[in-house]
Amino acid sequence: MAALEWEELLVSMSHELPQPVKQEPGLDGAVILVGGDPADVVVRLTRSSAVVSEFAVDWEGPHEPVTRPIRFGSVRWRQLESAQALLVLNTLILAARESRRAKYRTCRFCESVKPPEWMHADDVCQTCAETRLGVRY
Repeated sequence: MAALEWEELLVSMSHELPQPVKQEPGLDGAVILVGGDPADVVVRLTRSSAVVSEFAVDWEGPHEPVTRPIRFGSVRWRQLESAQALLVLNTLILAARESRRAKYRTCRFCESVKPPEWMHADDVCQTCAETRLGVRY
């Protein structure tokens, strides 16, 4: 049973996530990978586990977005054989991305497809709400 190595895990996750991938340090020594532009999937890696989440935003005010990922699953990757750990993580990444993409909406004015946090309403993006509806944020 060949265990996955830390460097191999980082490279694999960087390749499996939607591009581009941003890497951020966690306060506890974890590595946080955010895939996509706009962001779709967040993977939090420690030396023993990985947590896969769908990217999500809450608005605490009109100009205060706060990232609040929706957890899809976690894996104790050191306890699994390399191929099995990667298969489970890739499946979670695909599921999180599919869930996130299902929440995107098309603006009725500009016909752009936008993530939910960029929408004013189900069918109007924030930009069009400002320019066409007179909304002020």
